[in-house]
Amino acid sequence: MPNPSQIRRYKGLACHTLDQILLVDLFRYGVVAIRFFWFVKVLKRLRTMAADGAMDAAVADNTIAHNLKGLSDLAVNRSHLLVRPLSVIEALPVDARVLSVGPRTEGELMNLAAHGFAWPHIYGLDLISYSPKIQLGDMHSTPYADSHFDAVVMGWVLAYSEEPTKAASEMLRITRPGGIIAVGVEYSPQSQEQVIAEVGYLPGAKQRIGSCEQILAFFGSAVDHVYCQHVVAPDAFGSVGALCVIFSVRK
Repeated sequence: MPNPSQIRRYKGLACHTLDQILLVDLFRYGVVAIRFFWFVKVLKRLRTMAADGAMDAAVADNTIAHNLKGLSDLAVNRSHLLVRPLSVIEALPVDARVLSVGPRTEGELMNLAAHGFAWPHIYGLDLISYSPKIQLGDMHSTPYADSHFDAVVMGWVLAYSEEPTKAASEMLRITRPGGIIAVGVEYSPQSQEQVIAEVGYLPGAKQRIGSCEQILAFFGSAVDHVYCQHVVAPDAFGSVGALCVIFSVRK
């Protein structure tokens, strides 16, 4: 009998050709760009938490302003580092309810759909929103019920928290027992002072996340099985890269 990850793929091949085409980065970019133009330029739906509600004090300074500049990254190719391994985890059901935290655009959501997750069960939460699929909200205090999601994807968002343990606690609350949390952060050899000198401001939290072990420590004893760790190779320490962990939740 096929496992859930295989069923997701069979279902995509048989019934959702569009989802498979979305695996092509350029095509996914085009689809997201068309929807972005419709919702932002035509319907004027772009909103931010700064305008519509109070943000948690744990959100790092400059977070919204910096990420508004990054809205042009519509395909969100780096999300492959989390979405691809997540899509083959057998513990996730065929109809898994998945939350993408801090996606900025629909690119990460469509990447999840491309890898076999059902579009109606994919949700987004961000301080910035233009899409009906992305709810305006803060990862430190979300509007979801306890154990609501089968999987939570935190792609390059935890680094914008001045209190990452608080954000991690909220993610644990809304993930079901045995559910999956996937976290990605940027690795950079630059100091915070060098970043400020180059960019003109600090585009993240004052405390840099520097290892997968540090990410897992934010979630403490709730980390059960670690499915995947993506670390920086020794010969790449001098370049910007990524740190990723995917683990199941113990409650």
